[in-house]
Amino acid sequence: QVESSQVTDVIFFGLQQILPLMTSGLLQFPTLCTQYFSLVGFMMDTYPEKVCTLPFDLFNALLESLLFGMSHADVFVSKSSLFGIGGLAREHLKTQVLAGHLSVHNGIFDNCARRLLQEVVFQGIIWDRLEPAGFALLPLAAVDVNKFASSVNEMSHQLGSVEKQERLKVAFQRLIQPDVIAKVASGGYEGRINRLKFKKAFEEFVREVHSFLVTK
Repeated sequence: QVESSQVTDVIFFGLQQILPLMTSGLLQFPTLCTQYFSLVGFMMDTYPEKVCTLPFDLFNALLESLLFGMSHADVFVSKSSLFGIGGLAREHLKTQVLAGHLSVHNGIFDNCARRLLQEVVFQGIIWDRLEPAGFALLPLAAVDVNKFASSVNEMSHQLGSVEKQERLKVAFQRLIQPDVIAKVASGGYEGRINRLKFKKAFEEFVREVHSFLVTK
């Protein structure tokens, strides 16, 4: 009888073999793309701590594929990618499992948060992936709230209009509440209540910023 840990090791070994091959060009093939994100989604949902221990080159290849997938036209691909990004950040909040990678590449989560905002949240595509985008943004912000605030401040300066800059900053201040951030890694009933609270606030945030930002 095959042990479940052996099955996991085989799946994980397979993921390590295909990661270097998964270029954005190959991911343009619909069937291959769907199958790849099915595997990655399963691994991220079931064994996030194992994925986080990948050597950096493989981890980075995985992360880049998730960032590519989050704005994909296929909703299954985009949702799998966003839940995957959120899963990585949440796992790090719980266990600091990415501390080694971050000690050398400290901009990992900053880059994810910035691209998520610019390529998904501030775009018209957000509406069919609203919940997973919020699921990803919350732990990314919680990893380092001060760095996240700095990124938001930098993005606001690109808006040109002082009024829009202030509206964006105020909208973020309402969204990123200290009591919600403090409970991001919580499980059980408290964790569910916290996610539901943020889900509602995130939808209000998106509607607010889309009322004055130019979106595609």
